[in-house]
Amino acid sequence: MKTLIILTGLMLASQAIADDWGSFSDPLEVELLSTKHDARLLRDFTYTGPSPQRRFWIAPKNTVSDGASIPKIAWSVVGGPYDGQYRKAAIIHDVACVERTRSWKETHLAFYTAMRAAGVDATTAKIMYAAVYHFGPRWAEPTRVLLPRTKLKLVSYSLDEINAGLPPGKRAVLLDEGRVIDRTVSTGLFETEQRQEVVGAVIEVRELQPDLSIDAFEQMSREIKERNLSLSEIEKLSATTGK
Repeated sequence: MKTLIILTGLMLASQAIADDWGSFSDPLEVELLSTKHDARLLRDFTYTGPSPQRRFWIAPKNTVSDGASIPKIAWSVVGGPYDGQYRKAAIIHDVACVERTRSWKETHLAFYTAMRAAGVDATTAKIMYAAVYHFGPRWAEPTRVLLPRTKLKLVSYSLDEINAGLPPGKRAVLLDEGRVIDRTVSTGLFETEQRQEVVGAVIEVRELQPDLSIDAFEQMSREIKERNLSLSEIEKLSATTGK
């Protein structure tokens, strides 16, 4: 049986927090579907971020949210994608990660401020922010590079050279192998050499989806609790253990 849940406005004590971190439209009306974690919105639900940007985020009516944008390794912190105070932020974040109209960094930051607006305590919100920042969805408009005409045997070398110069989280792949042409090249007086060259090869630089690491996440959680890390410090944490 489908269950209708109507979540009313925040209590006065929580409103003071919401004023600092942005605000939601109320009420949030969702219908829990037969699948374990799916919920369908019965009306538009919005979140307006804090000043000065006041970014506007919307989860449209009839959208089905499944909490997939929240890494499962973090569900133990709150119990599930729709448990507790953070469900409003989870739905906004879930839709934003599907639509991808803003950068992944801005989207994950909005998840943090939305949690605070919903009354989630700072430590829990920071731990959840660490989860989505380091292990959640990432996206970016791919950058494409047209290789100049080069020897066939040097294409792989060029790709390796580009990857060596990329920052962590990005990787270059050969999108188009181009076409191979045979050329006769003069190498000296009355001397020639047959060469195979590639024309039109295209390399694409992509954003990597991070690997999940339970150990790394637990280590992050401990550091956040013990050191009360700022968001910028959380972003600099290693997504692998022992670093």
